[in-house]
Amino acid sequence: MSLPLFASRAAIEPLLPEIAERQRAVLESGTYILGPEVEAFETEFADYVGAEHCVGLANGTDALEIGLRALGVGPGDEVIVPAFTFFATAEAVVAMGATPVFCDVDPDTWCMTVATAEPAITDRTRAMIPVHIFGNPAPVPDLLALAEPRGIAVLEDAAQAHGAELGGRSAGALAGAAAFSFFPSKNLGGFGDGGALTTDDDQIAEAARLLRTRGSKDKRTFTTVGFNSRLDEMQAAGLRVLLPHLPEWINARRRAAAAYLEAGLADLVEVQTETKDARSAWHIFAIASDRRDRLAKSLEDAGIGARPYYETPLYGQPALDRWAPASPLPETERICSQILALPMGAALPEDGPARVVAAISEALGR
Repeated sequence: MSLPLFASRAAIEPLLPEIAERQRAVLESGTYILGPEVEAFETEFADYVGAEHCVGLANGTDALEIGLRALGVGPGDEVIVPAFTFFATAEAVVAMGATPVFCDVDPDTWCMTVATAEPAITDRTRAMIPVHIFGNPAPVPDLLALAEPRGIAVLEDAAQAHGAELGGRSAGALAGAAAFSFFPSKNLGGFGDGGALTTDDDQIAEAARLLRTRGSKDKRTFTTVGFNSRLDEMQAAGLRVLLPHLPEWINARRRAAAAYLEAGLADLVEVQTETKDARSAWHIFAIASDRRDRLAKSLEDAGIGARPYYETPLYGQPALDRWAPASPLPETERICSQILALPMGAALPEDGPARVVAAISEALGR
């Protein structure tokens, strides 16, 4: 592809020698689990997010599960989840023995809002998981105002939102806790699996640290049944090299998003709208069109990476259909049927957005 869907590799390549050097030092140290690199990364990432604590974990899905456990979610509880997101958001709820209750998303921002979440609340609702979909922050303060008087916990799914902001605060520091992923394709992606939970709450952080080590502080006495879920030293060493560059990479993504709009993309198709007072991190730059398949084929023929994203509502997945709502959720259904991700990344060529928009315009006969 002359324009790949994920255009980030070129931004990372100059840093590979430094990463290799740092990881070699880990190999020579003989300390591979919960050592100084993890401890330092936890401090540095917490500072970046603006949270009191960061607990390094094995992956983003574990971060969701451990976050739910630390917030007190368990069997018999209901957790409100947007139906338009990645499978892991609901998977974590089911793994806890809780029930996912799917809500619709806003037609413009594609996020959970008060208007979409409130109808899903019952007397069994214990938590909600607003997803910062594609790096666009959900309106967490509004959701907290809805949830807290009812005793409902709020866990941010920030897996795609490294660098996103809402009201001047970073995603990951907006609710009681937040789950991050460091999967290689993420805005801050490592070289394997990795994740983290961020929080300002000392008790939640303590619970998460206990849960990540099978519920034991000393490997001899186990006070609860937890997880084997730890960010390893090799991943932490690499992430520490990348983290200082994240702000410039997020700014590059924002420039690319602005270039798409300046090239007239919104005159041709629907573009995801940033939440009010938010600055998206643009992990994915997606459009919606009732001629999606035609556009996808034309872009492929032009050497431009593009593909549908989350084209099946979560309640349409075989593993989750038993919890499907009584009626289809209209905005979720529409977006899933029309969504198409376009090239985005810190290394997207400056003329890339204009080239993509020109190809879309030609495909639509404009």
